[in-house]
Amino acid sequence: YRYPGEERWALDGVDLDLGPGRRVAVVGLSGAGKSTLAGVLLRFLPYQGGSLTLDGIELADLDGDECRRIVGLVAQDAHVFDSTLEENLRLARREATADELRAALADARLLDWTEDLPNGLSTEVGERGARMSGGQRQRLGIARALLADFPVLVLDEPGEHLDTETADAIVADALAVAREKATLLITHRLTGLKDVDEVLVLDRGRVLERGTHAELLALDGRYAALWQREER
Repeated sequence: YRYPGEERWALDGVDLDLGPGRRVAVVGLSGAGKSTLAGVLLRFLPYQGGSLTLDGIELADLDGDECRRIVGLVAQDAHVFDSTLEENLRLARREATADELRAALADARLLDWTEDLPNGLSTEVGERGARMSGGQRQRLGIARALLADFPVLVLDEPGEHLDTETADAIVADALAVAREKATLLITHRLTGLKDVDEVLVLDRGRVLERGTHAELLALDGRYAALWQREER
């Protein structure tokens, strides 16, 4: 059913398996149910039927904070506080060493930029990260998620609101550095999906098609049509 007054659909019969190192992408038109799935996985939204387990534990038996210590989110807009780069990073793990901070920044491709700043990690980023570009803010969000070391990572349109080249680079880098984690990528763009293990195409809350990038192109269905439109 469609949520009352909203342009999004509830999930119906969606099933997927996310194990360590497995990368699954969920695509579909706006309102198809992609972000609803992310909300359920993070316990921001309840589920009223079916089963959702995390390492064998029913998700409904975990409180939200407990769940979100295991499942991490890189959202469309990384939240950045009016503080220093270091303080924003340490939100993920207060006790992180300097080497661990540098490693997270390097994996997110922010280390060179940080080291070129006169004040390095002590640089004030401004309200909502006003002194950073949109791409840098998103990369900071990725670095924070990597520093927190979540076993499960949800990438919810991490390149949204950015130019196409920057968005595609951020998605590719996020998938690359999260290769040992269970990773769910939610996206409306199909660039880079050759590198994921499975793609689910959602339509009105249901799985319309599923398979690898190559399999879905060969199917010549909804995914193939979206791909052809994007490639023009």
